[in-house]
Amino acid sequence: MSINYSRDKIADGIHYTTIINKRLKTNYFIVHLITELSEKTASLNAIIPSVLSATNAKLPTITKFSKKLSSMYGASLRGYAAKVGDDQNLVISAACINNRYSFDGEKITEELVQTLADCITDPHLEGEAFFESDFALKKQELLDDIDADINSKRSYAFKRANLNIFKGEPAAISAKGDKEQAEKITAASAYKQYKKLLETARIEIFFVGAEECGECKKILSDALLKIDRNYKGDSSSQLSSLKSEVCRVTEPHDVAQSKMFMAFKTGFEDYPAMRLMLAVYGATPISKLFMNVREKMSLCYYCTSMYNDRKGVVYVDCGIEHANAQKAEAEILNQLDAMQKSDFTEDELENARKAIVNVWKGINDKAQSISEWYFNQTYNKECCSPEEMIEKLMKVTREDVVAAANSLKLDTVYVLTGKEAV
Repeated sequence: MSINYSRDKIADGIHYTTIINKRLKTNYFIVHLITELSEKTASLNAIIPSVLSATNAKLPTITKFSKKLSSMYGASLRGYAAKVGDDQNLVISAACINNRYSFDGEKITEELVQTLADCITDPHLEGEAFFESDFALKKQELLDDIDADINSKRSYAFKRANLNIFKGEPAAISAKGDKEQAEKITAASAYKQYKKLLETARIEIFFVGAEECGECKKILSDALLKIDRNYKGDSSSQLSSLKSEVCRVTEPHDVAQSKMFMAFKTGFEDYPAMRLMLAVYGATPISKLFMNVREKMSLCYYCTSMYNDRKGVVYVDCGIEHANAQKAEAEILNQLDAMQKSDFTEDELENARKAIVNVWKGINDKAQSISEWYFNQTYNKECCSPEEMIEKLMKVTREDVVAAANSLKLDTVYVLTGKEAV
């Protein structure tokens, strides 16, 4: 089923996007505060959506806040930090049932949006600082999240690999920052940064639901228009430059299974062709990397590919025995060479195409995936629906796929391995 999409400018740097899909039973709101990614402010920024989504001035305790959400048929409201290219994306999202499913015609959606607006523009404060006890809880959660990334060896390896892949670029920085900076955050310094964000960040608001909610748009617009903005324009991610020679880093760590990330850089602009190439190469269970490197040759426990189109980087991510590192790298490059020489069957190509189509057809089934799709489209020159992107994918030729493969240049090989192996 097609959807209705519209994007309106509220003020400089503030846009409100409405996406209507009549099949949905829930309403979903998501507010993005997009700002520069910097070592000095990454942790400071990262804590803000978490603090804002826990209480507000009208609901000043976590208990009262939770009871309010429960009274709205189990509505949810949460905040987190992510990364988009060279930018930090601070997100606050809210979801509830559609009003038609409430008893006695209750306006659940409007009630939730007012709570969301209060969280963003009227937080619970102590003077010129966030309320200390609430803040301390969220600070500990941020520190725990940073530790969790270290404990998850695959996540930790990815983070360490990015430091080398994007050396000297904002994209090298974690969306959560680092523990040293996080420990320095105070309730006062976070509140000061929060006010700066509201003044300067690019703000993208998305509403995804079964029917229009003009009152919701007015509630959020009125709240944000009260802010004294000092917006200086969108930051723009840059494609990552290819290093003059391949960067090779092996780091010892307490791991039983070594993790290897190979990063290829590209300036290829045909997104559907690149996605199809990667589906044949390594992004599906029927890909060359999975079928050959993992299944036939048993050189790794898992082997997959990912694409960061904002930075022009393709990753190959695999778990290996350290003794197999060189063999695995050689075979990964050998499979890429096959792609570059058009050494793949029509069945491989069409099965990969079908796999992508199935994923893209499913995007309109969930409000969150719809929102994520169109948020990513705000970074593109042309906004495409999933259906329009599928049409483009169906036109991708073998020659396009080969061109995409030939655009990849090896930039970095990062291995996180057991201490005894180094």
